[in-house]
Amino acid sequence: MCEDDIFCGVNKAKSENPEEMSDLEKKHTPVIDAPAKVKKGEAFEVRVEVGKHMKHPNENAHFIEWIELFSGDTFLARVDLVARLSVPKVTFVVALDHSHALIAKERCNLHGQWQSLPFAIEVEE
Repeated sequence: MCEDDIFCGVNKAKSENPEEMSDLEKKHTPVIDAPAKVKKGEAFEVRVEVGKHMKHPNENAHFIEWIELFSGDTFLARVDLVARLSVPKVTFVVALDHSHALIAKERCNLHGQWQSLPFAIEVEE
């Protein structure tokens, strides 16, 4: 059964409140920091951090392999990381034409894929 297998599908925190998250969720849920409003077609920064609520290990045997950014279902960017030498905190520079929630995904080599909470962003003309 897939429900109890963290390598089956994409994992999501059961609560938006970090105080109600399990330690596993705190370590693995990507957190997005970006403006609430942006102008159509203009570049802006989106910061994504894994382990913001509780530090994630960064060692050869346990680390974050990559972080991806999406606008709705549209893939925007990906950063590949290596153990020990990379920190799972990245900044993407993107430009959007439509208002869709931003979603970040990451993969831990031991605990599978994890997805952020949707980050609402308004794209103004």
